[in-house]
Amino acid sequence: MKTLLATVIYKQARPYLDNLIKSIANQTDKDFSILLINDNYEKEELAELEGEIKDVLHGIEVHLVDISKKHLSIAETRIEMLKEAKALGTDLLILVDADDAISSNRIENYKKACELDKVSVFFYNNFITEGGEYVFNQLPASVDSIRSIAQNNFLGLSNTGIRIQKLTDDFLDSLKEGAAAVFDWYLFSRIVLDVGSGRYIKNADTIYRIYDNNTAGTSRDLEKEYRVKETHYSNLAKRYKYFEYMAAKLKTINKDSLQLSNNHQGYWWSDIKMEDTYEI
Repeated sequence: MKTLLATVIYKQARPYLDNLIKSIANQTDKDFSILLINDNYEKEELAELEGEIKDVLHGIEVHLVDISKKHLSIAETRIEMLKEAKALGTDLLILVDADDAISSNRIENYKKACELDKVSVFFYNNFITEGGEYVFNQLPASVDSIRSIAQNNFLGLSNTGIRIQKLTDDFLDSLKEGAAAVFDWYLFSRIVLDVGSGRYIKNADTIYRIYDNNTAGTSRDLEKEYRVKETHYSNLAKRYKYFEYMAAKLKTINKDSLQLSNNHQGYWWSDIKMEDTYEI
């Protein structure tokens, strides 16, 4: 099984990148390669950084792809990463953000899960803060229905892995329809609806650095959540009747009456809940 760990590198995450690379070097299973997609490092900076990374990742093959001249959006850059991973003949693509790090057993346990479970298209794990607290109070054992992530999300491009060959070229090309800031939510919604299910991996963690520049932010912002859902539902409504329903449902909400949910599991975008009676 050809395993690849992939991330997008960019200048804003440089203060955290060394910790990520060290966590990759410390994996208990080292039979994998790494894909680095350069977003905005300039040529000289990139050459120096590549040398530093290879010095730490002894024996781990590094594929560095520079797409900085294309000046792509956040979503378009991630789509390029998925396409490059598939073109490399990858079986299991494990994802991580450049400002996070990973537990030493993440690669090992993802590979074990993938070998044992021949059905699931994707896998996911929990986030843990630098203080040792889990970000999500609990996660479902599997994601088999879009309802699992329709009104909140816990699947990001830092705590998931995908059987990338299950995603067709046409599917990957079509992802540009969801080129919004919360591309990860769009991606996994499309996978659940069009490709297949996912499974939770307990014994693997992503060390999550929560700070204000994160798309999800550090606070629960009802106005921001409404805007995110408005865009998300609108993008998915182009393809699915269910999300036409969700988009219409959202418009009926009185924004002035919104309140933070008492049953908050730590999931992203989980305070605005709507009754869902749609027959899927």
